[in-house]
Amino acid sequence: MKQPTLGVIVAALLLLVARPGAGGSPSGLRVVATLPDLFVITKTLVGNAAGVDVVARFGQNPHDMEVRPSHMLLLRRADVLVRNGLEEDAWIDVIALGSNNPKMVRGALSVIEASPGIALLKVPSGRVDRGLGDVHPLGSPHFTLDPGNMPIVTGNIARGLARIAPEQTAAIESNRVAFLARVDAATARWNETLAPFRGAGVVSYHDSWPYFYRAFGLVEAGIIEDRPGIAPSPQHVAALIRKMSAERVKVILHESWYPRELSDLVAQRTGATVLVVPQTPGAVKGTDDYIAHLDYLIAAVAGALR
Repeated sequence: MKQPTLGVIVAALLLLVARPGAGGSPSGLRVVATLPDLFVITKTLVGNAAGVDVVARFGQNPHDMEVRPSHMLLLRRADVLVRNGLEEDAWIDVIALGSNNPKMVRGALSVIEASPGIALLKVPSGRVDRGLGDVHPLGSPHFTLDPGNMPIVTGNIARGLARIAPEQTAAIESNRVAFLARVDAATARWNETLAPFRGAGVVSYHDSWPYFYRAFGLVEAGIIEDRPGIAPSPQHVAALIRKMSAERVKVILHESWYPRELSDLVAQRTGATVLVVPQTPGAVKGTDDYIAHLDYLIAAVAGALR
């Protein structure tokens, strides 16, 4: 996360001298989600019962967020915050502090974390320090890429909303049940699409895909960025090229917000295809809900593996 600039700090101080506005809105609660995937899921659950906003823009790298005064103002006006957890959106703590809204501070009843109960992958063993790059010390935070996690994620969000707006509990649960039914139907379709490729090895630029691989029977064949946020060594890239060539890996998943020069280089040396894909909804036209996003992603992966 980028450090706040002097201008941001001054703006935060200006917000601190003003009293927060009254919570709520004429149409119901004001809910803010940190990330686009949580935004589209929350919006589906609340329906018309609340206004929902998002901090990170569609297509924006959540690992490289620049805190802005507009983010603080957004949280200052909010009643509920939905956050990912697992330190994926740790920058929201700076924004919450600058918002002068105690309802947005980590641990408040109106702060909902989506991750509790997830069977976590890629939990580091041993000591974690900055020399390992931007490692997630609590495990991989990219759990929404496995549709099998949706009952847990939506349950966490629905229970959190019920704490703040108990009168909306029945409507939110009805929306949740309907959403999960659609996800189940879509999952059957996605499994059928990727069934011919179960066991196929895939390389990615960033370590974003463990839950996706597990959900659909793909195998992690390597990661170009071996230490998150740190350029890989020539030795690592050379070893990966040899491994990909030996295993005939056909696809490199490249997250759309990263420069692709290294992925292109590896592809040229191995004959693999670089598949530039959005990790979250909304980055590509027509993918602004959870199911549409995975429809796009799975069709793209299946097409590249053929």
